Amino acid sequence: MKRTLFTAFAVLMTACTPLAVGSGVPALAQGLVPFDACEDYLTHVKTEAKRIVTPWGLEGGGWYGPDIWMMEDRVMLSAEGDGGGDGGAPSNGGQAGVDYSTTNVQEAGVDEPDIIKTNGNYIYAISNGTLFVVDVTGEPTITDRLRLENGWGEILLAGDRIVVLSTQYGGGVHPLPVEPGIAAPGGDYYYSSPVSVLTEIDVSDPADIRLIRTLYLDGSYISARMNGDVARIVITARPTGFQWQYPEGGGLLAEIRAKNANRAIIDASTLENWIPYYVLEEADGSTSDGLLIDCHDAYHPQEFAGLGMLTIVTVDLSDGLAPDAVGVLAEGDTVYASTDSLYVASRQWVDWNELSEAELEERASGEYTEIHKFDISDPATTEYRATGSVDGYLLNQFSLSEHDGYLRVATTDQAPWWGWNDRPSESFVHVLAEREGRLDIVGSVGGLGKGEQIYSVRFMGDMGYVVTFRQTDPLYTIDLSDPANPTMVGELKILGYSAYLHPLGDGLLLGVGQDATEEGWTKGTQVSVFDVSDPANPERIHQYTMTDGYSEAEYDHRAFLYWAPTSTAVIPVQRWGWDERSGKDDHFVGAIGLELDRDRGIQEIGSVVHDGSEPWYGQIRRSLVVGDTVFTMSELGLAGSDLRTFESSSWVSF
Repeated sequence: MKRTLFTAFAVLMTACTPLAVGSGVPALAQGLVPFDACEDYLTHVKTEAKRIVTPWGLEGGGWYGPDIWMMEDRVMLSAEGDGGGDGGAPSNGGQAGVDYSTTNVQEAGVDEPDIIKTNGNYIYAISNGTLFVVDVTGEPTITDRLRLENGWGEILLAGDRIVVLSTQYGGGVHPLPVEPGIAAPGGDYYYSSPVSVLTEIDVSDPADIRLIRTLYLDGSYISARMNGDVARIVITARPTGFQWQYPEGGGLLAEIRAKNANRAIIDASTLENWIPYYVLEEADGSTSDGLLIDCHDAYHPQEFAGLGMLTIVTVDLSDGLAPDAVGVLAEGDTVYASTDSLYVASRQWVDWNELSEAELEERASGEYTEIHKFDISDPATTEYRATGSVDGYLLNQFSLSEHDGYLRVATTDQAPWWGWNDRPSESFVHVLAEREGRLDIVGSVGGLGKGEQIYSVRFMGDMGYVVTFRQTDPLYTIDLSDPANPTMVGELKILGYSAYLHPLGDGLLLGVGQDATEEGWTKGTQVSVFDVSDPANPERIHQYTMTDGYSEAEYDHRAFLYWAPTSTAVIPVQRWGWDERSGKDDHFVGAIGLELDRDRGIQEIGSVVHDGSEPWYGQIRRSLVVGDTVFTMSELGLAGSDLRTFESSSWVSF
């Protein structure tokens, strides 16, 4: 009975986690270890894989990804010109932040991918699986469009080049072994595991944009950051090309035989099964391919952290898609970058099957996060620097911030999915410093929001702002001027919470989130302006609400626009309801424009709605400013509105 209960718990844990194995107890990371040669790499992964393989293979059995790329019959991009432009390279549309807005990013000077970009003259937007080019120098007009292979993606724009980043699921075919073992060319085929796709597009002629080349990489695209023309793309990949032997019939003997057979399969594996593969395909169909990472550019933690490969790919968009990559045998899901450093964080996983019951209870009572630091100051390459760990889990990328060489990290020690823990949760802000390959904690402040979870974080210079919530919304102000002694200096308790915090300048902070009752039940969209000029006495000075509303900006900061020259915020909002009196739907699907002023408060300028046969398709995803026009984007198209009045001025259908 004891074995059955323990196994059931372990299966439950494995079902909701990637394949990664740790020590079973939290431990301070001591940096990563480089591999001296490919033989060392292969010996390491085979040894660990044979240790954790089960009668059903790795990660619960089944396919562990593709083994090698088969490029024939791939559906490529196709261009459809509308002929609406006069050709020629796009000219400078003015100054970003003055004449037109850019993506709402976390750090100035570090661009983030998004579904829409502009250079002030043209807007590039992805909708319904198509990249649209819209000339906004006069009456907005679509000049060209390009159908995307995967039907979705995010854009990075550098000069006259666009790279579309996406993950392909089930695309392409790969050889299927006729019997358990390593896949080999020939025979039947199966659909692949996730593949990251980077598509380079020449937009120098807006009336004739052209596919230049496509880079395919084993693994799932997580996120990317760009400094200048150099992009760092973060990908997580799994071992590929295995077909496991399963037990034939029941009983221990069948399981032992299957496990031994799977160990033999691992013994027969090669580097191609363990290191991500890439294929670079030119527009004419010619290809080059190979292993994405050199063995000497791969690292592993001192304590085993899984067989997945966290990969940072460096690409200079001004020089094609030739990849330069560094990899770590670890997980990664949260990406943050300053102008000089890139950090990738993930929850610290353990091998649940190796824990005693006491260790199991201890490990399940808290969360631990591992953080890897990479130097991106050199445009040509990415260099691993250090690894560290902190108690708790991260909310999102805003939980991380680098300032004056220190990394600030906001965590909650218990995740909401650990429902059986009776100990009240608590949140922290830690300060880490790089020391000899480690990220060491040099200062911490705790006791934030006991019994609550972090809902938003924003670091600004020497100050940090943390919002926690359960029934009320404490906004904490954290003084970080002394990295060794971070201090909570102020607290403001209000109803509801802010899920996104945005600096307005002049000691003001804006919050977008939800209003709530005293019992913690949410009531609808809430926009708050906080005066934080006195950190010891933060104050909410203005509030705007929309009953039953919610906004994408609550969970994706790129959906929020603040245009400082006119103190205008544009927020996408949806409200779905039913009017009992009229017996009709009561909904709003659009965006609201708000003017923000310290003295006059929050004034609604107007709203924008994209009409369609189904309101859902008119959901506004993004907004941007070009000149005196605010453009809002949905799957239906691109609407232009007067920035001062929000009156409609143009419409382009997608």
